[in-house]
Amino acid sequence: MLLITVAVSFLSQLGLVYVPFMQTIFQTEALPMDDLLLLFALAAASFALHETRRRYERSLSQSEMYVTAMEELA
Repeated sequence: MLLITVAVSFLSQLGLVYVPFMQTIFQTEALPMDDLLLLFALAAASFALHETRRRYERSLSQSEMYVTAMEELA
């Protein structure tokens, strides 16, 4: 259900921005291609940094669990 809701919301927003008669009603205009590419690049960089941070935190957590297990065995 969440996927359907997100898809409908996304398509509605695209319609408001890119369908000509909707642009007139809601006074919107499409973004130029260079602005869209900049937004996608920023989103990709944010995603990559977030995933890198998550992997780093998981590796720290695993090493701490290993040390704790070794201490219990000793």
